[in-house]
Amino acid sequence: MTKKKKTSSKDQEIIKKHSIKSMISYKPMRSYIQTATKAATHPVRSSILKSLKESSKSTIELEDVTGEARYNLYHHLDFLKNANLISWKFKDNDKKAKIYSLGKPERPEATVVVCDETDIKSKPKEFDAMIDSISSMEGKKIPHKKKIEKVEICLYYSEWPEKKV
Repeated sequence: MTKKKKTSSKDQEIIKKHSIKSMISYKPMRSYIQTATKAATHPVRSSILKSLKESSKSTIELEDVTGEARYNLYHHLDFLKNANLISWKFKDNDKKAKIYSLGKPERPEATVVVCDETDIKSKPKEFDAMIDSISSMEGKKIPHKKKIEKVEICLYYSEWPEKKV
């Protein structure tokens, strides 16, 4: 039996302030960050995912996109791979060069949507509709909509039934 963690008064205050207690149970806030969320919301990994959304890329191309040294880039790519957010294959017959692409799991654990300021400004109507929908679900208007510069939405799936063989 696992011991239930006590919620700190700071976490309880955050929950009350954002009126999300109906959507989550009282656990320390840190425990909500699942691997996929942690992977997708890191700035470097987020830029990798955004780049792969456009097209598959080689390690060298991702190095240029992120500005990261190869060692650090491999660390981030491994993290994304372990979170099942990306996959890779060898480039043609070259057994050294890898091509990375977005993972497309048949039964995902989570979907993470990250919109930065460029995304928000490029589709203002869609952004407004999204914020209005979230406000409606929350039952309270999200304040200062025009000041929002980044959105991270995590959708968690219930367990998938066993596959029939």
